[in-house]
Amino acid sequence: MRIEVGGTRLQDLQRFGQSVWLDCHDPEAMAGSRLARLIRSGISGVVCTAVDLAGAESLDGASREARARLRATEPDARHMHEHSTVDDWRRVADQLRRVYSNTGGRDGYVNIELSPVLAHDADSTEFEARRLWSMIDRPNVLIKVPANGAGLIAMRRLIAAGISINATPIFGAHRYGEVIEAYMAGLEDRIGKSAPLDRVASVASIFVNEIDAAVDRELDRMQQPDKAVHASRLRSKAAVAVARLAYQRYKNVISSPRWRLLARYHAQTQRLLWAGTAAGAAGGTGLKYANELVGRDTIALMAPNAVDAYTDHGVAAPTLERNLPEVLEIFGELDGLGVDLERISAQLESASIRPAAPGATPGASPRPLSRSRC
Repeated sequence: MRIEVGGTRLQDLQRFGQSVWLDCHDPEAMAGSRLARLIRSGISGVVCTAVDLAGAESLDGASREARARLRATEPDARHMHEHSTVDDWRRVADQLRRVYSNTGGRDGYVNIELSPVLAHDADSTEFEARRLWSMIDRPNVLIKVPANGAGLIAMRRLIAAGISINATPIFGAHRYGEVIEAYMAGLEDRIGKSAPLDRVASVASIFVNEIDAAVDRELDRMQQPDKAVHASRLRSKAAVAVARLAYQRYKNVISSPRWRLLARYHAQTQRLLWAGTAAGAAGGTGLKYANELVGRDTIALMAPNAVDAYTDHGVAAPTLERNLPEVLEIFGELDGLGVDLERISAQLESASIRPAAPGATPGASPRPLSRSRC
């Protein structure tokens, strides 16, 4: 990974109101000096999993010594893994703390994943999120909560409790509408408790590359000559259309009387995060989504190679609201070809969120920390 300090294109994105968070699958990137360089280059948040940070033995000598002491005094492997991982999360959160303070709690977050086996149990999701939030004890943490039916229930409760969340993964504008509704309802519940809103944060993560991949598979199966030609023109267009529609819904929400009331209590808007924008995604250049989804109050999640590519030849311009009339046209054309975006969204959600473990019961004790992918 080669990221130059002071990458001007990343700074341009900040001027257009978009943050860049690092999609971390490389434990080395979390080493103290490396993360500091990334932050100076314009990275203002980190999304990673327990396996990424738990494997970062090169963080510093103190981390290795702490693990050695833990192994000597704690025979339970689950607790050893959990304690060492929590220490790593705290370390990353502490390095991002200045960003968090300088942006008034808008950026500077490390995103923490829950065990995926809890995804269909609202009570256990809430319990584990509260437990991790308390253990890590840092304000600049976002707990990743599944954006499914159970997750929506947990989200509202967690926001009401003052716990910041990342709703993920989202594959459609309809589900995003339900997520932002859960967020606002949680904030309203918090007002009912006379609790402050200003440091409660949330993002909603839309996985753009997976939307295009699923839609393109259906388009590629069309054999009738007239449909095939039409389908080929629609390839790799669905995800940007979904993202642009979601952003318009976001703007409608924050201009509504309901949101204006929340804003009087200093509520933060729930920003949209574009996930799955890694180099090599649909579009050939590796920067299709990064270039086409630049807009205020959004976050681009980039893997290290995508950050390198963007620093070299990204095009920073406010593109998110371009060609808005075309968005509805794309939806209409896909519908005319029999491509049901809501069905595809539901299928992607089902495939991405692991089924409940056999014999699992609501309210059961949470499992160990996840070691799955971001």
